[in-house]
Amino acid sequence: MTVLAPPEHAARLSWAAADMNQSPRWRFDASPAALRDSATLAAWAASFDDAANRLERGLVRTPGLDALGDQIAAELDHGWGVAWVRGFESLDENTLRLTFLKLGLRFGPTIETYGRLYEVRDSGASYRDAAIPVSQTRASTGMHTDSSGKHVRPGVVGLACVRQAASGGRSRIASAARAHEVLRAKSPELLRRLYGSFVRDIVTPGSDRATERVAQNRFPVFSYDGRLGLRYMRYWIERGHQVVGEPLDALDVAAFNALDDALQDPEHVLSVMMQPGQLLFIDNTTTVHDRDEYVDTAGAPRLMLRLWIDHQTTPTKSTELQP
Repeated sequence: MTVLAPPEHAARLSWAAADMNQSPRWRFDASPAALRDSATLAAWAASFDDAANRLERGLVRTPGLDALGDQIAAELDHGWGVAWVRGFESLDENTLRLTFLKLGLRFGPTIETYGRLYEVRDSGASYRDAAIPVSQTRASTGMHTDSSGKHVRPGVVGLACVRQAASGGRSRIASAARAHEVLRAKSPELLRRLYGSFVRDIVTPGSDRATERVAQNRFPVFSYDGRLGLRYMRYWIERGHQVVGEPLDALDVAAFNALDDALQDPEHVLSVMMQPGQLLFIDNTTTVHDRDEYVDTAGAPRLMLRLWIDHQTTPTKSTELQP
């Protein structure tokens, strides 16, 4: 029997764009103490060629950054699952990298499927023509959560802006809980369908993409194991079902269409144009994200840094629920 997340639970996590625009709770500013800690990190890193790979949570004392990280973690765990951090715009790129990483480590260890500080930039290729992550393109990605396989699901995703594009590239985020409740009210049968398991194609470079491996990469879109969760990227689900020869049926397509409509409703979507030096952290189980298609500046392409964090407060596994 399918067990849906209780309405009161989903309501606590749910927000719309107007809620976010009117509330300061998810916006954080770096304190003077946090900025002094950034300088401390830069001084420590001067002795190493690979400081970003050496840095661990307790290795360098940074009480100002730790306090900021604890505030962000509280909002991710007990608030709306989004934190926008400003005040580091004056940092050089190397110091920004270390500051971003030190804050992220406050939430948990890094997941390094794509490396520790993954550079999100346009490779010039298309994810529709090659098995590459959409993060390596400049296309709009569609509302989604990050994941590289059934057993690799970051609890928190962090993004740091190094350079913005000449045009486009705004980050777009939305509440999975809000979409869940829209479907509960309008199309409960389609919501139940999304609690079933779906195949997701494997696109991590170097991974075994044999048909039998893809067939095992199967998990629910929505799940509830004491906390509502979403795992979703429609394009790779459709591709996965093509690879294993299990076409989606009409009810599946209708459910995905209804979910996309709810996630992309302009009243639900918060649009953020990050400036160089600004950071964004989101709960990857309750918040979906996207970006606008962008056009690069010649000689200075858009560059974002991404962290995947194994945040233990958030469930890291989906509950397989029987229809």
